[in-house]
Amino acid sequence: MKKKVSLHNVLFIPFLIFAAVFLSYCYCCFSPVSAYASSVSAERQEIKVLKNQIKSEVEQLKKIESKIHHIKTAQQAKIKNLIPVYSSMSPRKAAAILPGIDKSVAIYILSHMTAKAASAIISRMPVKSAIFFTNAIAGK
Repeated sequence: MKKKVSLHNVLFIPFLIFAAVFLSYCYCCFSPVSAYASSVSAERQEIKVLKNQIKSEVEQLKKIESKIHHIKTAQQAKIKNLIPVYSSMSPRKAAAILPGIDKSVAIYILSHMTAKAASAIISRMPVKSAIFFTNAIAGK
C-alpha cells in the first residue's frame, strides 16, 4: 500500500523548518533588545531617584535662602537703628568712630544720613578715610 502524498504533508514539513529557523532567529535577535529594555528601565529608575534627590536639595536650598534673607533683614534693621545714633552724635566723635567699624556698615550709615550730617562727619575724618568713604558713597 502506498501512502498518498498530500499537498498538506508537502507544505507542512517546510513550514515546520521555517518556523524553527524563524523562532531561533527571533530569540537571537530580540534577546539583546530585552536586555537593552531592562537597562533603559534601570536608567529611568535611576533618573527618578536623582530627580527626587535634586528636588530635596532644592527645597533645602530654599530654606537656607529664606534663613539668610531673615538674617539680613534683621541685620539691616539693626544697622538702620544706628543711623539716628550717629546723626545725633557730635560730628567729631562720629568721625573718630566710623573709620574703625566695619566699612560696609559705616558706608551704609553715612549714605543714609542727611547730606548735612554726613558732610559734617566726613569733613572731620582723616583725609584717607574721607576719600575712601566719599568714593564708596559715590559708588566708585
